[in-house]
Amino acid sequence: MRLPLAFLGLAAGLGLGVPPAGAQTAGLRKLTVAEVRAEVAKGSAQNPADLSRTDLSGLDLAGLDFRSATLTGSRLAGAKLAKANLLSSDLTDAVLADADLREANLDVTTLRRADLQHANLEGASLFATIIEAADLRGANLSRTRIIGYLKNARLAGANLREANIGADPGNQSMGVMRAQFVGADLHGADLTGANLFKADFSYANLGEAKLVNADLSNSDLVQTDFTRADLTGANLAKADVSGAIFRDIIGRTQIKGLDEARNRDKAIFDAN
Repeated sequence: MRLPLAFLGLAAGLGLGVPPAGAQTAGLRKLTVAEVRAEVAKGSAQNPADLSRTDLSGLDLAGLDFRSATLTGSRLAGAKLAKANLLSSDLTDAVLADADLREANLDVTTLRRADLQHANLEGASLFATIIEAADLRGANLSRTRIIGYLKNARLAGANLREANIGADPGNQSMGVMRAQFVGADLHGADLTGANLFKADFSYANLGEAKLVNADLSNSDLVQTDFTRADLTGANLAKADVSGAIFRDIIGRTQIKGLDEARNRDKAIFDAN
């Protein structure tokens, strides 16, 4: 049964459980692969392609150069975008659920509030990318390079195994370039072997996350929740753990550098 638009608007305003606006295809311009290629080909540095509010669901767009394109509010659910160049593109409020983005270039891209649930971003590059409040639940981010702004992003159950999220030492003249997961939800995420050097996970939820052999040295973990997380072999040297919650964690005796962690006396551990 289709719900009246008036009800959908009212329900959204009240926060009721109805599909988000980005999930709807009504009012979107449906394009074919040939039409997308033509639109992109017409774009230039001064006038990049405008593909906003288009429906590109399921299209095979692998390897296509979308550089600086506007894709706000577009639907790319299930689209094939492996090795696509999305450098500096704007994907605000776009739907990329189940999309194939393996080894795609998402540097300097805006993904604010984008839906990337269960998307495959294995080996993709997200450098200086804005991913604020994006939905990456269940997404595959293994071996990705991430230096981005992920405040309040949802990554519950995401795969970040061996992801390179460490600060970039080559850009110190521009200030510290590092990943920011402030307030992000990474409950149950797998960060096994990930490079998280100097990343900011303050106020983030890492409950039941897997951080086996992850490098969290010099990171900000202020009031981060690690309840029931697996920290076997994780490196916390010089990390700021003020107010961090380490209740019922796995592998406490195997954590590296815990004695060197900053504000260790203000962290919350189980009573001995």
